[in-house]
Formats: sequence, C-alpha cells, structure tokens
Amino acid sequence: MSFSVWLALVPFLMLLALTPGPNNFTSMYNGIHQGVLPATVGATGRNLAFVILMSVSAVGLGAVIVSSAFWFNVVKWFGVLYLLYLGIKTWRAPVAKIDESSSFSESSSSMLPLIRQEFLIAISNPKAILIFTAIFPQLLDVAKPLAPQFVIIGITFLLAEYFSACMYAYFGMQLRRYLSSAHWVARVNKAIASLFILAGSVLASSSR
Repeated sequence: MSFSVWLALVPFLMLLALTPGPNNFTSMYNGIHQGVLPATVGATGRNLAFVILMSVSAVGLGAVIVSSAFWFNVVKWFGVLYLLYLGIKTWRAPVAKIDESSSFSESSSSMLPLIRQEFLIAISNPKAILIFTAIFPQLLDVAKPLAPQFVIIGITFLLAEYFSACMYAYFGMQLRRYLSSAHWVARVNKAIASLFILAGSVLASSSR
C-alpha cells in the first residue's frame, strides 16, 4: 500500500472511529468520572476486541458469523443485554456532585474495569464484525499482497479508535465544570444511560 493511498484512507477510518456509539459513549462517561487518561487507556479493551474480530474476519470466520442467523443472534443478543445492563447501572449509579479540582486515580487497578467494560461492549457488537468482513475488504488492492494491507489498515483503525476515545473523554471531562451539583450529575448520568439503552434497542432491531 502506497503512502498516498494510506493517507486517503485515514480520514475515512477516522470518521468511522468517531461515529457515536456505545464505546464512545463509555469513553465520554469515563472522561467525566475518571479523566481523559484512564478513559483513553480503557479504550485498550475495545481495541483488544477489535484485534480479535479482525483476526476472525481475516480467516473467514467473520463471514460465517455474519451469514449464520444463529451465531449472529447469539452475539447480537449478548450485546443487547449488556448495553441494557450498562444503561440500568448508569441510570441507578450513586449521585454526588463532582469536585472539578479533585484528582483522578490512574492506578492500573482502577483502569482494569474500564478496559473490561470497553472489551465486552466491542466484542458483543455484530456490527463491528460486519465492518471488518464487509467494509475493510473493499479498501484492499487485490493486485497487491492482501495481508500487509489488512495489517496497515487495522493498525490505523486501532489508532483512530484511541484518538476517538481521547476526544470523547476530553469532551466528557470538559462537562465536569458544569457538574458542580448532584442534580446535574444525575441528569448527565441519565442522559448517557439513555444512550446505552437506545444503542441496545437499535442493536436489538438490527438484522444481518
């Protein structure tokens, strides 16, 4: 893949990563409550899931999952239930006002739950498999070796996902200055919870 071709693909992959969705909503929520760095590190979870899904797609299993009604629905309904669980959990989360001057915990133990959460959201989204099985192959030049191209596109996409997580987390952290009362914290939590529930509902109504 030439540098000019790669450069032309970057904006597309960036827009793909920046599209609002459950993982980006999670980064925004974590940015509010944990800070930009922990939320961005948490995106390692989604990228681990994407590496697995890309590998599955590369060996042809992704197409099997997408074409199989049974396995597609298994993945889909796991994702639906997990998103609804996150929505209810976020809606019912304890509410306290946020001190904008308070520091964030950046220990590895505090980031592991964020990584796990992002991983479960991404791995249970059959639409992510569809991206890697239907969209990525269209970006490849069949006249050249496919494996190196797939790796380059995959790495670029993962970096775009980190950038997206950082942007959503930064936006979330900027909201902290407006969350000086428990009332506003509750409203933002419920808004993000509603986005999780909406995403779960959209996923539930999706088909192959």
